[in-house]
Amino acid sequence: MRAASFNALLTKLSSFRLLNKRLSRYQLLVFLRFFIAIFGGYVFTSTLIALLSVVLPMAKQDAVLLCVSLSILIYAVVFICAFWVKSLTTVWISILLSSGVFLAILAVLKDWL
Repeated sequence: MRAASFNALLTKLSSFRLLNKRLSRYQLLVFLRFFIAIFGGYVFTSTLIALLSVVLPMAKQDAVLLCVSLSILIYAVVFICAFWVKSLTTVWISILLSSGVFLAILAVLKDWL
């Protein structure tokens, strides 16, 4: 009787460890999504807003004010999309690659290169 209860306890402990490993991996994936949503969203939004303020065909101060107003909406959309897309790799690549493209276009337009 004692051996059977001990084996049952070992089975429960091993399944708990497996659940704990899965939970910690899940927590890591959620943390990475939050990280890319917060910091990657900031980089994406700031590079896009900087590019839009240069490209928009209006007075400079009006373009900057419009872009600052749009930045809240853009950041919210990027944050939501970071959790909406199923693949974490796709989220990282799309946010970082598009931010790099925006920055490269801005550098060419402003003669930084």
